[in-house]
Amino acid sequence: MIRRTVNFSFLSLLLMICLVFNSGCSSDEKPPKDTLSQEQMASILTDIHIAESRVTRMQLKSSDSSLMVFNKLKQDIWKKYKVDTLNYRNSYTFYMTHPKQMSQIYEKVNKKIESREKSNNFKP
Repeated sequence: MIRRTVNFSFLSLLLMICLVFNSGCSSDEKPPKDTLSQEQMASILTDIHIAESRVTRMQLKSSDSSLMVFNKLKQDIWKKYKVDTLNYRNSYTFYMTHPKQMSQIYEKVNKKIESREKSNNFKP
């Protein structure tokens, strides 16, 4: 009798985990109210990746210096898109838990970077 209870509990737990996992990965789920659009995220991520590349090409000897420069570039990006760090992080977290949508965002990022390469416009 105890064994049957354990099996039932285990199956119940397994079912709950599957339901939570499936609901968390739904691409049809609407983003929370203040979530940045996919297009906004793609633009911001494009600029962030370009800023990372710029800092890497500077070949600064100190990682602290690199971090300071990168943080300054990020602040400029937040101003450009009129977003704050919290809004960006919340949006990024939402999209990271929705891989299909994040994949769509990175398809846009790739296109934006390719477009900038063609026009030699690498300013974040």
